Amino acid sequence: MLFQVKDFAVHANAVIDALRLHDAGAKVSIDATTDQIEVSAQLTPCQIVAALQAAGIEASRLSDPRQIHVSGGSDCCGSCS
Repeated sequence: MLFQVKDFAVHANAVIDALRLHDAGAKVSIDATTDQIEVSAQLTPCQIVAALQAAGIEASRLSDPRQIHVSGGSDCCGSCS
């Protein structure tokens, strides 16, 4: 799940601590250049945002990246033909 975190550089350690407080096994991938985090956890997106907000961190969920259709691929939704 992909999230946008406001002022990530200020909150980097707090983000990880806040999520691991609710799920010790949470995995967080950080892109500091875009202030985005990708979270793999046993938490719902709403629980993740709530945990971050409870820690004073403004965050919102972004759409998960879409797979790009490649001719001959198996992820075709049929909308580009």
